[in-house]
Amino acid sequence: MSYYFISIGGTGAKVMESLTHICIAGLLPSNERLYIAAIDPDVGNGNLERTATALNNFNVFQNFSVGNDTPLFKNKISITRPFPFNPTGHDKNLDDLIEFYQHNNSPVAKLYGSLYTKKERVTTLNEGFRGHPSIGAAVLAKKFDDGAKLTAQIEKIISEGDTVKIFLAGSVFGGTGAAGLPTIARLLKNNLADYADRISIGGVLILPYFSFTPTEKLDELFARSENFLPNTKAALKYYSERENLFDATYFIGDSVMTAVKEFSVGSANQRNEAHIVEFYAALAAADFFNQPIKAPKVFKYICRHERDKFSWSDFPTSSERFVQFARFIFAYVHLIKPVLNDLISGNAKAYKYPWFVDFLDDVDLTAPDVVNFNFYTEAFAAWLKQLETLNGREVFLINPEMFEANPARLVDKKLFAALDGNKTKLTVHEVWYRLTEPFKFDSTVKGFGKFLRRLYDACAI
Repeated sequence: MSYYFISIGGTGAKVMESLTHICIAGLLPSNERLYIAAIDPDVGNGNLERTATALNNFNVFQNFSVGNDTPLFKNKISITRPFPFNPTGHDKNLDDLIEFYQHNNSPVAKLYGSLYTKKERVTTLNEGFRGHPSIGAAVLAKKFDDGAKLTAQIEKIISEGDTVKIFLAGSVFGGTGAAGLPTIARLLKNNLADYADRISIGGVLILPYFSFTPTEKLDELFARSENFLPNTKAALKYYSERENLFDATYFIGDSVMTAVKEFSVGSANQRNEAHIVEFYAALAAADFFNQPIKAPKVFKYICRHERDKFSWSDFPTSSERFVQFARFIFAYVHLIKPVLNDLISGNAKAYKYPWFVDFLDDVDLTAPDVVNFNFYTEAFAAWLKQLETLNGREVFLINPEMFEANPARLVDKKLFAALDGNKTKLTVHEVWYRLTEPFKFDSTVKGFGKFLRRLYDACAI
């Protein structure tokens, strides 16, 4: 079986960011390959750029030889090109994309003119569909698969004897996600109808969870947070009448709207911090991938134990693997990375670090895969810090006291032993000691991956 994850719009891209981290941490149900695709006319979106950076880092270092008997890096990622797929092209408006000139003065043109305002028709779509799903639905119905060729790629996988689970993620209250979720699900079902017994399509529909206030009066199209709830009501009515659109549907939102710090219509300035809702949505994808190809439809609910607090007991997954991965990342950035930097610069001697002599003496620490892993550890820590920050409520997955201004540094070494709030005997000194102990590897474990595997196992309780 192969997994396909398709993000649609800015919110979908943020779900993809969380999915990338839980994939690297080994939280997906098996070691199947994960194919990643993104659909967004706002190709310069800052949220998508941050996600792409994490994906590209992993794409470089994912071939570390860590062995097959560990969840670490077990799911390999293939990024579907072009990434992202832009269905609108550059500097195009709706008139351009539906080729209005071919229908001028016809009955079709009159109908078109009654469905869309002049501003909707002539606004360029470089920054997305501006909270107007009716624009996005028209564009995607015409342009989907023109450049991405997703259907052909999935057909090729199926023709090789595989089965495919496809998961879509996006919001129902904005523009691109609201337009893309039903449109793309329907097109995939229609295009792959001959393989209906070999595919399963799921989707996470993100309900409102943030709000924003424009810093100035804008005379242009853009998503307005005061429209989120009526848009959501209309969207849910639509989905209730089309129960066969998805084989599995997840609805995730929040009753408290988190205020976006800096408003942006789109492009590189749109860089919203990670949110717990997106983490839930990524776990929904993992749950879907864990189901049989044609699982019976069931209704599940997730409830929090406390109104103003999120903890691991509120999630449909065990914390053990995620916490071990977080411990592994913090051990690397706090214990290992400073030593490696000193060794590279000549400010330290290798003989003082037995684990370096045992595992890394013949490893090129300036190689691209090692450098990209270093970048990734910082990105993971920054994402985790943002996840732990929620206005007016407490998120306690990883102890927020772990972080300081630089999110990849321990404020206090003593906090390491209680990373998730549970007291353990695994101090940073114990991890350091474990690195010097003999350890049996299989023959496939080698290079920098061998050291990372040893460090990861040393971080187990």
